Amino acid sequence: MRDIKKLVFLYIERLLSRYTDKIVCISKAEYISALNHNIADNKKLNIILNGIDFSLIENAEVKKRSELGIPENAYIVGMVGRISPQKAPDVFIEAARLIKNEIPNAYFMIVGDGEEHSKIELYAKEYGIDLYISGWTDVPYQYMKMFDVAMLLSRWEGFGLAIVEYMAARKSFVATRVDAIPTIVRDGIDGLLVDVDSPAQAANAVIKLYKDNELANKMKESAWSYSREYYDIHRVAEQHIMLFKELVNISL
Repeated sequence: MRDIKKLVFLYIERLLSRYTDKIVCISKAEYISALNHNIADNKKLNIILNGIDFSLIENAEVKKRSELGIPENAYIVGMVGRISPQKAPDVFIEAARLIKNEIPNAYFMIVGDGEEHSKIELYAKEYGIDLYISGWTDVPYQYMKMFDVAMLLSRWEGFGLAIVEYMAARKSFVATRVDAIPTIVRDGIDGLLVDVDSPAQAANAVIKLYKDNELANKMKESAWSYSREYYDIHRVAEQHIMLFKELVNISL
């Protein structure tokens, strides 16, 4: 089914590109994909990286653990994302089982909702995993700021905005080495990258950050500085304005 959808969207993108002056790619991976799939030539393609409003994260009020029934001494491992096959919540739970063996006070949190919500809750219950699922929320930062370490184990990803949000929130994180993510994350500097569908690698990376507090703190600061330089929403707005001005000049 996914392959059929992919072909349909590819056809639509190729068709629409004929009537488009410029196409914005939100990552270098998207740009390369557009070229490889003959959606447009490089003269039409522009890379404008996604960005976030840092003030929303900085000003978000953190949820209290007691409100959610989470022990004060818990080591919270969290992910932000839709509970769907793309975000691999099943791998998150598999990794949680391995993490729990090494970190007994580990507690797990998923910020989001989706079609696999009930399935993942049942999965966690079968494994004896302490799991809190927020459900849909338009203010994920109040949960995210509770994390001790964050994860994004996507099977495919056009950008991976949650990673930039982790960076901005000064959270150490583990993410998959897929599509755009390696172009956003400097592996071993900003965060740790692992293979897709590899709960063992994901668990080992989390355990490494748990045991090496100095490494975790170093990555947090590096990622925060990097995100401020490249992923600020004001930079995104300025680049779009420049592109619009260019298009206006072309049409005159």
